Amino acid sequence: VDNIHTDSIRFILELTDTRIATCSWDQSISIVSLNYQTKKWKQDIKQVNAHSHYVMCLCELSNNRLVSCSFDRTIKVWSITPTTLNLLTTLTQHTSCVHKVIPLTNNRFASCSYTVKIWNSESPYGVITTLQHDGRVWDILKLKQKEILITSGGNSSINFYHSNNYNKLHSIKGHYASGYGTPMIELPNGLVAIASLASGY
Repeated sequence: VDNIHTDSIRFILELTDTRIATCSWDQSISIVSLNYQTKKWKQDIKQVNAHSHYVMCLCELSNNRLVSCSFDRTIKVWSITPTTLNLLTTLTQHTSCVHKVIPLTNNRFASCSYTVKIWNSESPYGVITTLQHDGRVWDILKLKQKEILITSGGNSSINFYHSNNYNKLHSIKGHYASGYGTPMIELPNGLVAIASLASGY
C-alpha cells in the first residue's frame, strides 16, 4: 500500500477483524484492509500525530480497542471504527520511552519502560501494579500455555513473574543489549528465544 507512513514502520499487528495496523517513527498509526475480490489493499485509517514522538508498539484489546505506546512516554487507548480511531484516554505514568505493550488475561495489559506496569484494560485504566527491573526493560512476553510473564532488560537481566499475582519467580543473566534491546518469541515445547542487537554477543 502506498504512502502508509513517511518514516520507518516500527510495529505491525493483525487485528481480529483481519485488518492490519501499523505504527511508525512518523508518529502515526495506520490501519489497512484487503479487498478479497480485487486482491488490493487500501488504507482505511490514518491517524496522523497519534503521539508527539515515535510510536513504538501496538496491541489490541477487546471491544474494538487499540493500545499504542510511544517514545513520548505515553500510552494511548483508542476505539476502532471502520474509518477512525477515537482517543479514549492517555496514560502518563511512565517516565521514559514506553517500548512495548501486550494484552494479558483478566482485563489487563502490560507495558514496559524502566519498569513494567500492569494496567486495568477497562475504564478508568489505572495501574494495578508496577514491577521493578534493574535497568531499562526492552521487551515483555506472556507465555501462551503457562502463567508466566517474562521481561528482558538492557542490563542483560531476564526476569520471570507469575502472570496472575506478579510475584517474581526467577532471574537470569542473558544477552547484553543495546539499540532497541532483546526481543523475545515463544517457541514450541516451552522454549523461549531471546535475541541481542549488540554486535559481538
